[in-house]
Amino acid sequence: MESLFHMGEDKQLSGLGAIITGGASGIGRGMCLEFAARGAEVAVVDIDADGGARVAGEIGEQGGRAIDLVADVRKHHEVDGAVHRVLDRFGRVDILVNCAGKNEYRDVAETTLEDWEDIRSTILDGAWYFSRAVIPAMRQNGKGKIINIGSGAAIRGIPQSIPYTASKHGLVGMTRALAVDLGPDQINVNCICPGAIDTPLLRKVGSEVYIAEEKRRYPLGRLGKVEDVVKAALFLASPDSDWITGIVLPVDGGLTSSIRAENKR
Repeated sequence: MESLFHMGEDKQLSGLGAIITGGASGIGRGMCLEFAARGAEVAVVDIDADGGARVAGEIGEQGGRAIDLVADVRKHHEVDGAVHRVLDRFGRVDILVNCAGKNEYRDVAETTLEDWEDIRSTILDGAWYFSRAVIPAMRQNGKGKIINIGSGAAIRGIPQSIPYTASKHGLVGMTRALAVDLGPDQINVNCICPGAIDTPLLRKVGSEVYIAEEKRRYPLGRLGKVEDVVKAALFLASPDSDWITGIVLPVDGGLTSSIRAENKR
């Protein structure tokens, strides 16, 4: 299968089974396509049935192997069922990428209990449910890679996003705790924290003025691309990262390292 981002011909994930949540669009879609291009058998997991089927179809058209699974990551019984189906189909789970997430910007006074529950359960509970479900299979394999997709909001606060920010911070804590507990099993657990990624969705909700101002906040002078995050995930999923665990890796053009990217005179 040709790599979506033309990142090379190697099949460093050949023979491995990968589960990617939130795989129907954006960063998750990019990971599904690239992991399959590198030889992995990919389970595209998403609540969006049509989107997941499209991504699995794209992979199949390029000669890769993929299945699409509809699951609500907020419901542990659906998560368990999805993992069982992957094991029935692939016989193994070597890689888990917890990419499913959501956010809605609201003032703290307007944030309801339902908002808190919905966003937290999607980001944090879902990552825990999937991690918990794949651990037995990874232990049986004698190794595994779990990659959580955080955010700049996992490192710093952002406005009008209390449930999102708190959940992403929790994801970092869970990453480190799992890395410690699963280290003896040779299961690596790491977290990638992207900055703003230039996707069709961002272009849809953000004006040109917003995009221009956002770019000025980044020392590298641009928004991220989907492939920037995918490359980091590919490294953490590959044997090249076998002695790396418990890290929080900003992939954000220097955003979280700076107070501001320039001085205005």
